[in-house]
Amino acid sequence: LLAQEAGLKVRGHPGSAACDVAPEPDSSTGLVQVSLQGTPHQVTGTVQGSTPVLRQINGATFKLPAPLSGPLLIYRAKASDSSALATLTGLLSKAGAQLLSYHSSSTVAGEQWSVVGLSAPLPSLGELKPRVTEIFQLHL
Repeated sequence: LLAQEAGLKVRGHPGSAACDVAPEPDSSTGLVQVSLQGTPHQVTGTVQGSTPVLRQINGATFKLPAPLSGPLLIYRAKASDSSALATLTGLLSKAGAQLLSYHSSSTVAGEQWSVVGLSAPLPSLGELKPRVTEIFQLHL
């Protein structure tokens, strides 16, 4: 329901009557399979106060849940390579935007996910794409 209110298309798999959501035992967390740019991902999240937060992507856990609001940049990169974050701060400076929050996940197969809250969306991700495995820009 929160995804639909944020303007995201929510649909079940063919032949299913509902969205692919499996509640966790504590009933405050849900597992959802989402497709971003055609690539499926399993995400786990919850709501803190009135803000949806991300707890896990494809088995990579965020120590502190990442808030999902406003302009966001979500990317996956090698854990040993900090060039994506350095490039991102340069792009933000050029665009006159600010980095409002940064959350990184645990390392899975040598890579980490990062969720970055921005004051404004970036006009282009071209300089970042060579430094990351996957990257998505959303506005929730």
